[in-house]
Amino acid sequence: MDPYSREVLPAPKQLVSKGRFAFGTFNSAFEIVNPLDAHSPLGLPLPRWVKHLRLKEWQAVQMGNADWFMLAVVYNAKTVCLAQFVLVDRKNRQKILYERKIVPWAARVASSLAGTETAYRGKHFSIAFENDLEAGRIGVEVNIRSQKGLPDVTGRFTGLHVPGRVTPMVICQPFGPNRALYSHKCLMPMEGHLALGGDKIDFSSSDSFMILDDHKGYYPYAMRYDWVTAAGFDARGRRVGFNFTDNQVLDHHRYNENCLWIDNRCLVLPPIHVTRPQGVDSPWTVQDDYGQVDLVFTPQYPGTVKINALVIKSDYYGPYGSFAGFIRADGEELCLDGFFGMGEKKYVRS
Repeated sequence: MDPYSREVLPAPKQLVSKGRFAFGTFNSAFEIVNPLDAHSPLGLPLPRWVKHLRLKEWQAVQMGNADWFMLAVVYNAKTVCLAQFVLVDRKNRQKILYERKIVPWAARVASSLAGTETAYRGKHFSIAFENDLEAGRIGVEVNIRSQKGLPDVTGRFTGLHVPGRVTPMVICQPFGPNRALYSHKCLMPMEGHLALGGDKIDFSSSDSFMILDDHKGYYPYAMRYDWVTAAGFDARGRRVGFNFTDNQVLDHHRYNENCLWIDNRCLVLPPIHVTRPQGVDSPWTVQDDYGQVDLVFTPQYPGTVKINALVIKSDYYGPYGSFAGFIRADGEELCLDGFFGMGEKKYVRS
């Protein structure tokens, strides 16, 4: 079987033009991310506030180095909303979770990545993203203290989203007629510092990474997907990362966000399937139908969010752990044994 391929183009200026989404896979950012300008699939005019309530959106980063893996996210699904900062100290085998469930109007998710801010700022708990793609920078600032039983934490991190040094995976994919998912994901060098209790840790762009996920979608009422990601450095010292999702978009052969980053390259990969023969706490397998992806994800640090409140339900598993196996792309086979990352098995009804 020939290697998988799909068309990748420069992004048009706007996500939505004349009421229609620009479906496809792109290697550059949309200047204007305007899903609220999309016409209703039913042809009926809908107020912007109704469309806003149905739009699930978040900004997140995974970042770290050989010793640390971190997640920062501001998540606003209008019904389930939270700010979260997670640290995995790989040397000492410890996971620390900072989380605050918040009201929707307290979480501001940016309308684009050009001169904007995504943030939640509350008493003793703030996470903010400073987006400036024109300057080639994604900033992350964390300031959390007075959380019962946890050390105070502050951090300032910068992802270097510099043209020519990185290539993003930008997608607009259909859930149905003119109903879409948008995402901008990118692996990049990261630099910064972290103060955790009395410890101070510095991160250098030479050996650290950041994966950005800017995300907006008119997901179905019952939202489901599987997702895994990881990053690190291979045996040749190259910065490597991957992203795999199996979700509810139509025509996965044409529309998916699966990719492999190797330094400044972003290589498209086929649709995948995630199986968990012994449950979510045991190894997950990630495979495709082309023989290009064969990974095993072993959860080491669990993460669970469960809500069951009549019309709203969240059944979420988000463990952190290690990967083993390979990805074949662009004529080579990359061994990913020991790469560290995370996975999600998500069901949200809202």
